[in-house]
Amino acid sequence: METIPLFPLNLVLFPGGRLPLKIFEPRYIDLVSECLRTDTGFGVCFIKKGNDVGGSVQCCDVGSYASIVDWCQLDDGLLGITVEAGRRFRVEQFSQRPNKLLLGDIQWLEEGKYSEMSGNYQTLQLLLTRILEHYEIFYEDQAQGLEDVTWLGYRLAELLPLAPQIKQAFLEMDDGLQRLAELQQILNESNIAEFTD
Repeated sequence: METIPLFPLNLVLFPGGRLPLKIFEPRYIDLVSECLRTDTGFGVCFIKKGNDVGGSVQCCDVGSYASIVDWCQLDDGLLGITVEAGRRFRVEQFSQRPNKLLLGDIQWLEEGKYSEMSGNYQTLQLLLTRILEHYEIFYEDQAQGLEDVTWLGYRLAELLPLAPQIKQAFLEMDDGLQRLAELQQILNESNIAEFTD
């Protein structure tokens, strides 16, 4: 069991994804300072109940470990950071520091081994390629990732306009093929073109 600090957010962060954050609460300024000083990260968990700004929240048990890859002082004087998500984890027990920073005793979750794409999901590969081109988004591991069921599923779940609760369900899935199958079902029930307009 390992204890890590947690950063509750109203969004879901998937492994391999990057996210800019604006830091203004003292507890999170302290957290970022600690992470930069010790070269560590923190867990990002989706808020299922409550408001984290100055208040208490209930978080989902499964989240992603985030490492700070860039930081700067913003024009408004606040601290801006960019994080990149790594491994998933499950929180076995929540606790709090005196400054109300949330902590989690966690177990790391294993990802499925690299699995090449079958012909069944070429439509999803094409859809993601179009989304990335349309919005001029680039991932360093993009070429290889399009052939990896886990990477492809994470990127589609991240970029498609899905409800956060649905995104969280996709984050919690251990089976990459199941994730793709359910994404395909959602797209079959929708107009795929609307996701690239």
